[in-house]
Amino acid sequence: MENLALEFMNSQWYDWRGTGRSEDRLDRPGWLEAFLEKWELQAQIPPQPRERTALGELRKAMRAITECASSGREPDHGDIARLNEAMAEVPSRPVLTREEGGWRLESTTGDRGWTAVMGRVAVAYARLLAEEDVRRLKICANEDCRWIFFDESRSRTARWCDDKMCGNLMKVRRFRKRRKEND
Repeated sequence: MENLALEFMNSQWYDWRGTGRSEDRLDRPGWLEAFLEKWELQAQIPPQPRERTALGELRKAMRAITECASSGREPDHGDIARLNEAMAEVPSRPVLTREEGGWRLESTTGDRGWTAVMGRVAVAYARLLAEEDVRRLKICANEDCRWIFFDESRSRTARWCDDKMCGNLMKVRRFRKRRKEND
């Protein structure tokens, strides 16, 4: 599932192979530009230091809420408040558009800047929590990866963000561990 909020949360990258490397892609040249372009958002690059700090704080709150949601725990009220603060900064207005066979009314925002970007990310995340089955919002079982994904499997039993990468790696690790124990 392509989702603005998931992509934003995964901007904190961890090497799924277990090297211990990680990267904050919010600081990676070109990543923010590609992110803004993909999701049709507008903000000044690079963000000002206080905006960059706010982006990191929002991501941290969203990841904490996701960890709680995926484990059945109650999220911290401060994290919920941080998400609500970001959403409060996005004024929206209705826009009427003509479609084949009728009309459609949707909400849109014309705001630009990092406050608007954070608000749109927060709204996308809140919609994910409120409108989707939260049990499908998962964190990869590979502890080296920590990628957040939406489980689109029929059985809702996916454990890894990618069966070919993390799934195979974890199977190989379990096999080698059993083999070593049996030697």
